[in-house]
Amino acid sequence: MLAGIAIALFGISIIVLTRLLPGPHTERDYFIIGCLATLISLFAMFLVLIKTWIKAPNLFGKRRKAADAERRPGPPKIFDC
Repeated sequence: MLAGIAIALFGISIIVLTRLLPGPHTERDYFIIGCLATLISLFAMFLVLIKTWIKAPNLFGKRRKAADAERRPGPPKIFDC
């Protein structure tokens, strides 16, 4: 089902891009349309992957806990009595 949706998205993006590009199309125009359709499809696949497969609340990094920051000693102070 997911592969069918990806193929449909690719086809729809090709149709839309073909309609948006003006004038008689050359080989270069079709190449650009194919590249943009592939870019749109891969971007959509990346978003689906991020939303479904990875379910962590913070995707790209972890925040440090406040206790970890307090336990780590800072640089030694010269005039600390």
